[in-house]
Amino acid sequence: MVYRQSPHQLSFESFGCGLSTPLSPDNEWVRLADIFPWKELDEAYQLEFSKKSTGRAAKPFRMLYGAGLIQNRMKLTDRGVVDAIRDTPAYQYFIGLSEYRAEKPFAYTSLCTFRKRIADISELVRNIINDWLRAKIEAVVPFKVDVMITDATAIPVKIRYPQDTSLLNQARQNLEDMAIDMAHQLNVPNPRMYKREAKQVWTAFSRHPKSQKQSVHKQVKAQLQYVRRDLRYINEFIDAGAILTAKQAVRLGVIRILFDQQWHMFTHNIHHVADRIISLQQPYIRPIQRGKAKAKVEFGAKIDASLSEGIVDIERFEFSAFNESKDFEATLDHYFDLHGHYPDEVLADTLYRNRDNRKLCKDLGIIICGPKLGAKPKHVDAKKRRQDTDAENRRGAIERRFAFLKGSVGLDLVNTRTAESLAVKIDQAMVLSNALTFLRVFAIPILISTTNDGQTYRFRYKFTTSTKNMVA
Repeated sequence: MVYRQSPHQLSFESFGCGLSTPLSPDNEWVRLADIFPWKELDEAYQLEFSKKSTGRAAKPFRMLYGAGLIQNRMKLTDRGVVDAIRDTPAYQYFIGLSEYRAEKPFAYTSLCTFRKRIADISELVRNIINDWLRAKIEAVVPFKVDVMITDATAIPVKIRYPQDTSLLNQARQNLEDMAIDMAHQLNVPNPRMYKREAKQVWTAFSRHPKSQKQSVHKQVKAQLQYVRRDLRYINEFIDAGAILTAKQAVRLGVIRILFDQQWHMFTHNIHHVADRIISLQQPYIRPIQRGKAKAKVEFGAKIDASLSEGIVDIERFEFSAFNESKDFEATLDHYFDLHGHYPDEVLADTLYRNRDNRKLCKDLGIIICGPKLGAKPKHVDAKKRRQDTDAENRRGAIERRFAFLKGSVGLDLVNTRTAESLAVKIDQAMVLSNALTFLRVFAIPILISTTNDGQTYRFRYKFTTSTKNMVA
């Protein structure tokens, strides 16, 4: 597949002339279209294509990446975002179409293919956009605040709530289908797997969801016995020459790990195991202990993020739980790479303010705000208390950004199947959050008032996306 650049786009004044309803310059998507570095992003996207590629040309980067941003903002499915783009001129302008067309610009399956293709360069795309926005902010704002805020959060994924009994029952059903297919390949009778009995046992148990602990333990034992027998049949068929499809082979590998984990927990009468499988369809997902009031455990990915100059960036992305305080030094080094110096002040919660990190900040001349380690003193200086309270209030900026990411940019419950798609969606949400924050802050008129020799002067400024268009 080859890649060709898209044609030049019309101005927003001429875009809607065919409808006799030109687009408004205050439309959110019209304003967003002008602040993204589409040319640089298009050049980065071309790295995924070989110069010797032939065949049908791929869709433009701006079209599919812009559709992903719309999808995150409006919380739509792949099918829904394509239909919304067909019916909304502002969306079509944002994705770079030359004119409005009352038809679907691409098939919804193109979004899944696009996410897989840009998974390798998703971090590069995010860095290009963040650097572009950071340069715009530095060009407009005459002063700099060298403060970095860091914190971690979990990105929950939409999956069925994991239960040992339901996972084992699903594994049993998958193994039964595999065994029947392999028996047909070898032209031998289907093995005796007691499917009807196993189904009756599961149905009787599932009709009483509030079962006692003893019945759950009994059901896990029964399902483990069914799965162990089915795995023995599968091994015998493989030794006889039967072949599984690629999808079945992957599922079989996940089921083997699931059986080993569940058997270990059952025999040792424990409920914890390392790298626990909680979904057969999405085996990369792990439980993340959060201890929040809403849910003590979330299932998805965990990110360590930093906020500086209004730009939030990802410092670490993992599907398993990790201690974010160990990434503090790497976060400071990242800040140094971006700005050429370390921040003057760091705002972080208690987990980051351990002895090693406090010593690191002291050696680098960085102020890290917050109470000292150890027992709380009986008498605290009022000035020190006010400083700690003010630092905690300012640290809330990153908490509010997390709330915006999960409430308005689609990271509250990500509906995706593959790990690559989840990483791309998180990067797109970060990019869109920074872009919307840029628009929200620099579109607000600022009133400056000063008094000189008894005369009061007022200056009203409105920052725009470029300094040459700044008006007073």
